[in-house]
Amino acid sequence: MIFNSVSYLLFLLIVVVLYWVIGNNRLRISMLFVASLIFYGFWRIDFIPLIVFSAFIDYYAAIKIYESPERKTKLFYLIGSMLINLGLLFYFKYTLFFLDSVEYSLHLFGYQIQMPRPEIILPLGISFSTFQSLSYTIDTYRGLIVPERNFLTYNAFVDFFPQLIAGPVLRGNEVLEPINHRPPIDWEKIGVGLRRILFGLFLKVGLADNIAPFVDDGFSVDPNLLGPIDVITLAFLFGFQIYFDFSAYSHLALGTAKLMGIDFPENFNFPYLSVSPKEFWKRWHISLSSWIRDYLYLPLVGKTGGRKSVGGLGDVVDDQKRSLNILPLFITWSIMGLWHGANWTFVCWGIYHALLITIYRLILPVTSKLPFVINRFGGWAVTTLFAMLSWILFRAENVGHAFHMYSRLFKLDKLTYLGLRENNYLVA
Repeated sequence: MIFNSVSYLLFLLIVVVLYWVIGNNRLRISMLFVASLIFYGFWRIDFIPLIVFSAFIDYYAAIKIYESPERKTKLFYLIGSMLINLGLLFYFKYTLFFLDSVEYSLHLFGYQIQMPRPEIILPLGISFSTFQSLSYTIDTYRGLIVPERNFLTYNAFVDFFPQLIAGPVLRGNEVLEPINHRPPIDWEKIGVGLRRILFGLFLKVGLADNIAPFVDDGFSVDPNLLGPIDVITLAFLFGFQIYFDFSAYSHLALGTAKLMGIDFPENFNFPYLSVSPKEFWKRWHISLSSWIRDYLYLPLVGKTGGRKSVGGLGDVVDDQKRSLNILPLFITWSIMGLWHGANWTFVCWGIYHALLITIYRLILPVTSKLPFVINRFGGWAVTTLFAMLSWILFRAENVGHAFHMYSRLFKLDKLTYLGLRENNYLVA
């Protein structure tokens, strides 16, 4: 079931009414659990056992971690939970990517081997649910949360339908309490939720979906026919398309949750107004970048993360005490890229942003001394341009295609040449 459909609106109306009408707490939570399974079942009913199994593994592991007196036993259950979660994610999302990479590597050494290709269907939302489940068991291991004993309540959290397929990536301490104890009805919050849903539908249907055909046409053009202005135009077009698309789903998720009195943390905060790469990663996909910060980057530099999916990865990227930790930075952003898709283009996209962060750290002592207006306006212009250009890697078919498009930026003899159709520039 997709958010921008009549079936979802009818489904949402029924669920919200039942949520406020049902007085029994256990029955209400059971209804949320069943509703989330129905929501997921509209995509593929045969994958429902998979998400229930994955949820049960983390539910059981968290309780065992909490109850075990010995640290070694706690670690055993944590590692077991992580291996199962990441194993499922790797199998469904990265098996074909891994086989292709091995085959290509062997080809470079002169071995012509055709690897077998299993037929694998990528479960909807598995990347989001995996990260959310991992944060739950890790937080239990760290002693930050007490695990939920009721499996239906836990499942209602980890598979909560508003954020099940497109985020935000939530933490247990942010959602379990309002799910367990329904807040009093707040008509003002319900009004805000309805406005967020309508705005999300406008961003998705009115903007993102209408920009998409122009982006598809532009990226299907032979890069040899593109000039610098064409490449920049396509980068900006796709940059706005993906922002409208991602933020639309966040508005829909946040709005849906508010209809039930639950507050999700904001996931996007006008990232294209950022004046530095640091600020961009405090505003873009905040829950995901906060997860990467707390469970990957900070542990790599010997620190422990926080409990909230707020602040983003930008909270730590310019810390002068860690300015020389280049390897953790590049590992973090490479995994951030790979999380988005099983293609080397996404890894390169992550490395691209790691380079931006590194350059930002190096020039910060100089730029911080510039006049305020120049620093702010210049920082915004440069940050926006390079953030937009990064999306070429995100959208290109392969690394070769992306770098071919980048090479066209330096064709100064084609500076005034326009290879795209006139309609693309009317839209841009």
